[in-house]
Amino acid sequence: MTKSWSLLALLAFVITHPLLAWQETLTPDQPGPVPEVTPYAATFKIGWSEIEAARARAEISYNGTAVSLDASGGTDGLARSLYQLDATFQGTVDRTSLHALRSDQVETYADRSLTTIVTGTNGTLRTLSERKPPGEKPTKWKDVKVQPVRDFFAGILFIRSQTLARGDVVRLLMYPGGSSFFVEIESAGPCTIDLANGPREALRLDLKIQRVNTKKGNSLEPHSKFRSGKIWISNDTERIPLRAEVDIFIGYVFAEIVDYRPTGKAPATPATKIGVDKSPVVER
Repeated sequence: MTKSWSLLALLAFVITHPLLAWQETLTPDQPGPVPEVTPYAATFKIGWSEIEAARARAEISYNGTAVSLDASGGTDGLARSLYQLDATFQGTVDRTSLHALRSDQVETYADRSLTTIVTGTNGTLRTLSERKPPGEKPTKWKDVKVQPVRDFFAGILFIRSQTLARGDVVRLLMYPGGSSFFVEIESAGPCTIDLANGPREALRLDLKIQRVNTKKGNSLEPHSKFRSGKIWISNDTERIPLRAEVDIFIGYVFAEIVDYRPTGKAPATPATKIGVDKSPVVER
């Protein structure tokens, strides 16, 4: 009876703790040795199977202990007549920990809009999603149930900060909105990539994503649309994103840099306590 009870207890533990195997592979929650990115403004073209469908602009700047991203974009040309989308993203990340402080993302479609607000404290996130016209359920703040977790901008900065030598693997939790994902980045090492404005020396990063199902014991599930991805960043201390390709169920989507302009230098980081952005939520 004792042995049977022990086996049942062990089975119950395994069933209710499926996250342990992958959770133990997460990269230590501290930024890597690569220096901070220089402030810059850049423009990217975005499309499907090399057909341009949208443009986006991104600007990185610094404000005291925080680094900020201000991005906006939308569909254009023929694509806009078929699918209207405009999007903005404003995010701030703590420069010391590379944990998210706050982000505001707005997606505006022809007949609706979605606003997603995320606030962070030392690797934990809370989120609020608001739809217009409103849905049947009232909006309310929710805790993201896995940690340490980063939003889109914080995750990019964390990956960028790592050594990324050939064969290195970075594993982290990211919350781009809607769900949390277990993200694996493996460095394929240096290469040369041909871009529209000429060849560039780059590092190629191979991307894998799995959804974390918090309703099923944090088990990992395949992404419903995403198959695989590749990211190329400049092979220098700046590590500027050059191109990304994501294989989906109908081909692949891409983003490629078309313009880049440094806007200054990263200032020294003031000594202060890591915290959360407590600014009030702006009504939209």
